[in-house]
Amino acid sequence: MDYSGNRTGQTEAFSLYPETAITSALSRFSEPLGMDQFLIVGVNGTEPTFRYLSTCSEQFLHAYFTEGHCFSDELMHYCQHTLAPRYWCTDDYMRASLAPQSLGNLLQKEKISGGVVIPVHYNSAIVFVNYFSSQSSEKIEFLYKQHGTLLSDITLTLVPRILNECPDYLFMRPSLTPKSSECLLYMAKGMTNPEISELMQVSKDRVKELVSQILIQLGAANRTEAVLKAKQSLLIP
Repeated sequence: MDYSGNRTGQTEAFSLYPETAITSALSRFSEPLGMDQFLIVGVNGTEPTFRYLSTCSEQFLHAYFTEGHCFSDELMHYCQHTLAPRYWCTDDYMRASLAPQSLGNLLQKEKISGGVVIPVHYNSAIVFVNYFSSQSSEKIEFLYKQHGTLLSDITLTLVPRILNECPDYLFMRPSLTPKSSECLLYMAKGMTNPEISELMQVSKDRVKELVSQILIQLGAANRTEAVLKAKQSLLIP
């Protein structure tokens, strides 16, 4: 089963997503490679958006998000700055090679020995894909050396399909009106308000109003930040 939710601490925030053909395929291909579960999180800027797809237990997901482990998970931050897959083991958290140690305790409780994290960069969006395994850390490392490239290829093929077909599964995206969406596209092209006004055939005051609404909805301080956030959330290409 795939769960999705956000970090509100409310039970209703963890809604159940129907299993998709793509996530079923991820399970089907990753399990023979020794990976029992996976967690896919959309990352926006410096913090995750807390939309996710996962085959982990609801208890684990609730603890990971509501107790703030995701904020301090070094693997989450690792994915934002590199394209390289990485093998890890739960002992890394317990030895403080990775932080936080409290996440190591949670992983041990779930009988997760380690896994493989694979960053997926799609346009301007970043997705954190973490595979978990209950096998010994030595076995996981062996499997990673033997099949890491294959697992990475499968992930980099299937996860972009999720982003292309169902971006709302992984990114919290404001619902923009057709006019706001059109205005945002012109903003992304670096056009001025007068230029946008002419193309949209609306007044300059109306364009100014649309831009203000977009900044508010995206939580952006200026046009540049609004365009960046829109790209990170796959609102615009």
